[in-house]
Amino acid sequence: MTPLFNDFEGDTARVQCPFCSSERKKSRLKEMTLTKKSDGAVLYYCHHCDASGSVQPQRKEYQLSAVPQPKILENALQTQHYEYLQSRGISKETADKYKLFAGRKWFARLNKEADCIGFPYFRNGSLVGVKYRSFPDKDFTQESGGAHDFFGLDNIIPDRPIVIVEGEIDALTLHEAGIDNVLSVPGGAPVKVADGKVAASEDKKFAFVWNARDVLEKAPYVILATDQDTPGQALAEELARRIGKEKCRLAKFEAKDLNEVYNQADDPSRIISEVLLSAQPYPIAGLSEATTYAARLHDLYSKGTGKGFSTGYPSLDTIYTVAPGQLTVVTGYPSSGKSNWVDQIMVNLARANDWKFAVCSFENQPEIHISRLMEIYTRKRFFEGANRMTDAEKDQAFKWVTDHFLFIDSNGEEPSTLDSILERARVAVKRMGVRGLVIDPYNYIELNRDNITETDAISQMLPRVQKFCKAHDVHTWFIAHPSKIQRSGVEQPRPDGMSISGSMAWWAKADCGVTIHRQPDHVEVAVWKCRYRWVGTQGETTLLFQKTAGTYAEQLDKF
Repeated sequence: MTPLFNDFEGDTARVQCPFCSSERKKSRLKEMTLTKKSDGAVLYYCHHCDASGSVQPQRKEYQLSAVPQPKILENALQTQHYEYLQSRGISKETADKYKLFAGRKWFARLNKEADCIGFPYFRNGSLVGVKYRSFPDKDFTQESGGAHDFFGLDNIIPDRPIVIVEGEIDALTLHEAGIDNVLSVPGGAPVKVADGKVAASEDKKFAFVWNARDVLEKAPYVILATDQDTPGQALAEELARRIGKEKCRLAKFEAKDLNEVYNQADDPSRIISEVLLSAQPYPIAGLSEATTYAARLHDLYSKGTGKGFSTGYPSLDTIYTVAPGQLTVVTGYPSSGKSNWVDQIMVNLARANDWKFAVCSFENQPEIHISRLMEIYTRKRFFEGANRMTDAEKDQAFKWVTDHFLFIDSNGEEPSTLDSILERARVAVKRMGVRGLVIDPYNYIELNRDNITETDAISQMLPRVQKFCKAHDVHTWFIAHPSKIQRSGVEQPRPDGMSISGSMAWWAKADCGVTIHRQPDHVEVAVWKCRYRWVGTQGETTLLFQKTAGTYAEQLDKF
């Protein structure tokens, strides 16, 4: 048993992770969140390596059994192992270079113990995981805890292009072809794919991208050479989203995978080199052939309008849905419920689709914002009063918020510039796979006003946000207050994009524009801009607002 952390005051704390802090250069970062329950037990979760669980107090210390370390068996590869590898075009020299070894493991799909080859995963010279491949029947298993790094990570030469493939055999194949700066994903293609993209429920399985961020950032570009089937292309899309599409190139070839290309070619090394050299910049919205949009065109024809992700409200979905890669500008008078509405949409998307979010909220302390999200999630009060969440509900809601939200702290030393916000948002995409970003509100951002007007500064700022959205397939909600309107003895008119302070660009350059306008007995939600018909259309609907827990509902729903 090893001590994890000492007792602490209050309900929550942040500490260094005992599992992964020794492996990181910035080991002083407190990546682990601790949450104390009413019985004294503590829930722990590391935002870096995803270690999680619950521990009980022992003499004012909380202890945790050490994670079992994987071991390379002392079994050298035998004739049958080399024969299998040679059938895939892999030589003994390559197998020995990557320290492959023999084993015998239980494989669930085969429902039996079978001979296998072990593929060891190293990080900074230490063994961190082992993946096993059975043969001749194909199945995979891993050591307890699994591999959370790219295969081949320790072999990467900094500042050179990197090729990412889907499996260890493909990585060994490229070595045979004379190409060494290669990484293979640890778990293969994602299991859950929807509309050609990785389902958000698979996000945690991509921690290996965050673990390799240093080498990926130093590479001049990354070639994605995953399998050509639907799961393989979905894998490439998610890798590009996290690494940054502007840094990625996409390899195409007439075979299932690179190992098949290699073994079918008369001059395999030359063909593999040609495949990689012909890799094209990853497609971002811009100049593209019509065939690029074939799948989206089919959706337009078969599904019609309003087929982004549902907001959770059928009446609202008829005029507004949430499409990845787009920018929504939200406006409305102070205290109209703009921020609450965006919070509600985020909670609905997280519930229904397991989306993750990065939130930059200048007007809310993170702990207050977290409590508000917990209220929306439970539909109960966080603070004292009627219909207050129980202690168990509080713990469960906090864990849920922790799993789905990161907060871009605006109170630190970093200036509140758009560059600093987007840079931290990029980190959130790599680390947690966030699919939504909130910037609330605009007027706290320090604009670059070098000899230009506020109008021009805003006009230059919004396309940069859109570029980020498209490069990382993230939907951004940008909240902006309207200009002051003088009262003239009547109710203030409902603002729209042309009413927002600073520039007409809010109207012109948004993909979607929404106004939240509170009335005595309901809230008007008006869509004044929708660039694409398949996302929504101009129009309005009404929702009810329940002040106690800050939640919205359809007119016919009950709180």
